[in-house]
Amino acid sequence: MTQPLDPMRALYGGLPPIAPTGGGATTPATTADGKTFQDTLNDFVRQVDQTQHHYDAAITAVEQGATDNLHQVMIAQSQAQLSLKLAVEVRNKLVDAYKEVMRTQF
Repeated sequence: MTQPLDPMRALYGGLPPIAPTGGGATTPATTADGKTFQDTLNDFVRQVDQTQHHYDAAITAVEQGATDNLHQVMIAQSQAQLSLKLAVEVRNKLVDAYKEVMRTQF
C-alpha cells in the first residue's frame, strides 16, 4: 500500500495539477466546488467585513435607542474582535509562507 505524496490532497478530492497554457499563463487550481484560492480569500475577507459592519450596526442601534439589548452588542463585539484577530493571523501566515518560498533556492 503506497501513501500519496500529498496526504492533504485527498481531503479536497484530489485537486488537478496546474498545467501551463500556450501563452505562458497558468490556470488556477480549483477546489471541488469550483473556487480558486483567490475566491476563498475574498469570501474570508468579506465575512470579516460583514462581522465588523454587524457590530457597527449594533452599536448604532444602542446609541439611537432602537434597542437596549446590550448582550447582543457584546456578542457582536466579541465576534468582530475574533474575526479580525483571525484575519491578522491568516495574513501573517501567508506572509511567512511567501517569504519562505522566496528563500527557496532552485
